[in-house]
Amino acid sequence: MLILLAFILGAITGISVGTLIVVVLTYFKRPIETKLQVIEKQIAIKGPRPRGFIVEPESEAEQVRQKIIERNRKAGRDTPISELR
Repeated sequence: MLILLAFILGAITGISVGTLIVVVLTYFKRPIETKLQVIEKQIAIKGPRPRGFIVEPESEAEQVRQKIIERNRKAGRDTPISELR
């Protein structure tokens, strides 16, 4: 009997604590979101910023392939893969 009473008391306590947590989080949702947005902005401001980028030049093989494709395009024909190797 005592075990059943302890189980029921534990279940009621667990449900009430869970409900209390859900109610508190829903009540304070808006203030929590605004504070998180402020913190995210501060982190974004102090974080690293992209300043530029590096563009690698085309390789000689790629330049030759482009010339072959352009030559065939001007001639009005398709370029087979075998020509590009």
